[in-house]
Amino acid sequence: MNRIARIAPVLRQAIAVRPAVPFQVRTATTEGPAGHSNLDKTVANYPTAHDLDPTNKSDYEKYVTYWRHHFQAVEDDFELERGLNHIFSTDWVPSVEVIGDALRAARQQNSFATAVRTIEALKNKTHSEKQYVHYIDALQPLMNELGLVEKEQLGTFEFVREKRWWME
Repeated sequence: MNRIARIAPVLRQAIAVRPAVPFQVRTATTEGPAGHSNLDKTVANYPTAHDLDPTNKSDYEKYVTYWRHHFQAVEDDFELERGLNHIFSTDWVPSVEVIGDALRAARQQNSFATAVRTIEALKNKTHSEKQYVHYIDALQPLMNELGLVEKEQLGTFEFVREKRWWME
């Protein structure tokens, strides 16, 4: 008797067995500020510019709450920089609290350059020099605590080329 003939009854029983725990059919729900589906947990549920209405005050509050939580819980440089890309790509200027949490997250990741570039991006994002000065005044105690300065305060560096005998 060949092997297939011997295991055929066992296979028939295995196919006929129903699982002890019934299947739960997952339905798509809309969770998170963006209202995206929760079917794919690998895709981050970031709110995008299309999900937010600039004329709606509650949307802005949801936006601020979401990004504050994101920067307070950031675990690596990738998520930090991805979050910064998202907040600076929208039409809104991020709030002082969001920028403060982003600066703290950058320093926790030991990324001085990212923190300085965040301040530089804020300067480019604000609509006027006066608005930028208000942000810097509000963030100055935090910047002093974290040891951060603006890009202009770092100074300029001249590149000095070393002369080599074949360059003469």
